[in-house]
This record gives sequence, C-alpha cells and structure tokens, in this order.
Amino acid sequence: MFLLKLKSALNLLSFAGIRVLVVSSAMLGSLMVVYSGYSIYEQVYTQNRAFDSGVRAFEDTAEIQDAQQSLKDARADYRAWLRVDDTHIDYPVMQGTDDYFYARHDLDGNASLTGAIYMSSGNASDLSDNYIIIFGHHMDNGAMFGDLSRFEEEAFFETHRDAVLISPDNTYAVKLFAAVSTDAYDEMIYKAGNRDLEELLAYIGAHAIVGWPEDAKGAKKIVALSTCYDAATLGRMVVFGVLTDYTEPTPSISPEISVSPDEPQPSVSPAPSGRDGVGPDAPQTGQRSTWLGRFFDRFLPGGSSYGTRAWAFINLICVYLTLYILFPFGRLRGKYARIDKMRKLNDAKKALWDAADLSPAQLSERAELIALARTMSGKKEGQEVTKREFAAAVERKYYHVDRFARKFRLGVALQAALAAISMIVFFKTENMRLPMILIDKWTPLMLLLMVSAFVADAALTRYRENGAQRSEEA
Repeated sequence: MFLLKLKSALNLLSFAGIRVLVVSSAMLGSLMVVYSGYSIYEQVYTQNRAFDSGVRAFEDTAEIQDAQQSLKDARADYRAWLRVDDTHIDYPVMQGTDDYFYARHDLDGNASLTGAIYMSSGNASDLSDNYIIIFGHHMDNGAMFGDLSRFEEEAFFETHRDAVLISPDNTYAVKLFAAVSTDAYDEMIYKAGNRDLEELLAYIGAHAIVGWPEDAKGAKKIVALSTCYDAATLGRMVVFGVLTDYTEPTPSISPEISVSPDEPQPSVSPAPSGRDGVGPDAPQTGQRSTWLGRFFDRFLPGGSSYGTRAWAFINLICVYLTLYILFPFGRLRGKYARIDKMRKLNDAKKALWDAADLSPAQLSERAELIALARTMSGKKEGQEVTKREFAAAVERKYYHVDRFARKFRLGVALQAALAAISMIVFFKTENMRLPMILIDKWTPLMLLLMVSAFVADAALTRYRENGAQRSEEA
C-alpha cells in the first residue's frame, strides 16, 4: 500500500513538474521574443534619437545667437551651442557638477545612453577659461560626436576646419587644427581650466595624428572636442580648435525671441521643476535622487528615455493582460459558462432522489447522498430524509453554486472596473504616436491594476474543486 501511494505521489509530482516546466519554458520564450524585439527597436531608435539636439534645429548662426537667452532660461545647465560645419555636430552644450551626469542623461536630465554634449565640470560656466573641454559619445551613425573619428583622415580634416561655439555672452569662431589619439588618463589633455597654452600646443604637436599645429601658435583660447575612439574602452579621439571672436555681423535685434504668430519659434522645453540654479554647482534635480528613481533608471532604454515625450511598452502589456483576465480569449465560454455547467451537474444529481431504473452505480451514489443528508440533518440510521435535505447533500458534495455565483459576480464586476481604469489611465497618459520606451512613471500604477485583476480572478472567479467534482467533470 505504501509503495502504491508513493508511486501515485511521484506520478503527481512528475506531472506537476512537467506542467511547470512547459509553462515556464513558454513564458521564458515569450519574454525572450518580446525583449529581443524591444532591444532591436531600442537600438535603432537610440541611434536615430542621437541626431536630435532636443530643440528645434536652427538655420544659421544668427538664429542660434538670438535663441541664447531662451535656451539659458529653459535649462539651467545650458552653456553654449556647438556647430561644426558640414557634420552632424550641431548640439547644445550642457555642464553638470561632474563629468558623468550628462554622459548618461540627456539635456533634460532623463536617463539616456546617448547622453548629451557637455562641457567639463572643471571649466568656468561662462567659458572664460583659456582651455575648454567638451565631451560627447561616439555614435556609429555619426550622431553626437560620431563624426570626430572622420578627422583622422587628412583629406576630410582639411576641408572641415570651421566651427562655431555660441554662448549667451560670446560667439566664438573655431578653427580646428589638430587631432590626437589618446586615452582617458592623459592628464595633459584632460585638465580643463586656465592652462599654459604653449606647453599644451607643444604636446599636441608632438602627438597629433593629423593636423596643422603651427596654425595655433599664439592662440589665446583653445577648445578640445573629445569622444570615445576605436574599440578600446578608454581610447579617446580629441580634435582641437582655436577660439577667436566671431567677426561676422550679427542681426541687431533683441536676444529675446520675438513672439510672432507668423514665425515659427525655437521649441525650447521648459526646465525640469526645481532646476533654478545657474552655475555648474547648481543642484541637479534632473538627476533622479530617490531610490525609486534610481531603480527605474535601470530599465529605461538609453536613447529613448526623455521625459514625457514617449509611451511605455510595459504599460500596454499591463492593459492587455488586465483585459485578458476579464475576457480570456479561447477560454471565454469556459469562464462564463462555468456556473451554468455547475448548476446542471447539481440538478442531475438531485434528480437521483426520485429517478427510476437506476444503474447499480447510480443506486450506490444515491445511497451515499442519502447517508450524507442524514448525517447533515442529525438523523439516525433508518430515518427518512426529505428531498430538501437530499438537495443540500448534493450541494455539499458537489458544487456550492449560489455561494460561488455571488462571489463570481463580484469578481467580474471588480475585474471590469480595473480593466476600465487601466484603459483610461493608459489612454490619458500614453501617446502611441510618440516613440516607445520600456517603462515610465505610470508603470507602477499599471502593474498594480494588473496584479489586482489577477488576485480578483484567483480569489473570486475560480472555484476550488474537490475530488468528487473533478471526477465528475473528467
């Protein structure tokens, strides 16, 4: 007997193990497909997003000059605008309290693999130092500082030596003169501030892979544009330029952008709330400081995470699953016809009370139900039971239909309410015409609604069957 029970237990355990393995494998496979598709999307989008400076593209230098005050007012960390002729380098320059924040965040302070173009935290915020360092990620498609690697080709460098650096206080013409391949630990290059430029120029001349260092003799102000280089983790490509005063006549208009209904205005996003400092030491409220913010930053895709101008994929999945719980496609009839099926089975058992021509199995079952009814009513052996008592015995052994029906209706009403709330929240907070990100600030609420629907389904709309019920349904 013990061996038989052990064998039966092992069979049940192996059957349960197989089911768990099949379900978990299916779920894992589905998650891998979803995540792989999202990763491909995010990779492509990150590359394309890096071309966007974050504000409306300006037509010419004069237009950038006119927008300086608005750019500064909109973002406390804004320092200047950098444009290198005939390249993709055409971006605002930010400055954080360190040289890491804007390497991982866009100009609005949102987590981003592409980061932003940013000036060394060791430089003065007004660009008054004689040696300025500006950093940017190297993107393979040429975005951000991806085009800097092209300056190692002398033919390209010779025809692309002009740039402009525009700050709220000054406009500088930039004449690029040399490119150096180095690493992140080169203290001669990566020391920002006021420097001995003759010593720096001598070092650049000795290490330049291409350029005309002699053109920088007597320079009063130098800028270094730095990006990652080659496959080396710490490899760096640095292009140097001499800054001089910009001499091209500029329009004599107010630096404030005119508000004309007939003219398109630069699209300058408002600064994140709380960022009201103006120097490099100003608090970086764009940087997520709470544990919840840091947790969410782990999941935000780099290039596509930029504030509210996106919709969250996980939120859509939550809406779908919340609706699926209410309307289980493929199992819809099984869920909503369950009570009717239970009631029919109970009615069939109650019919045994006064049925004729019963089989031996049915006679045995009726006798068992009569005995149960006698026990439930407190009657002794041989005492007659009523039809009502027999029906109560059927309800005890098989299905408590009325009690479950009340729970079921409550569960369905709760699921419907959660599904409606989930859809309202999604369509009020997400715009699927915008780029996609993985999660956003509404994701916890969407997850809560989905989990609540699962709990309601498990607790209220699923009947806990006993052995007799399972054997009857089988």
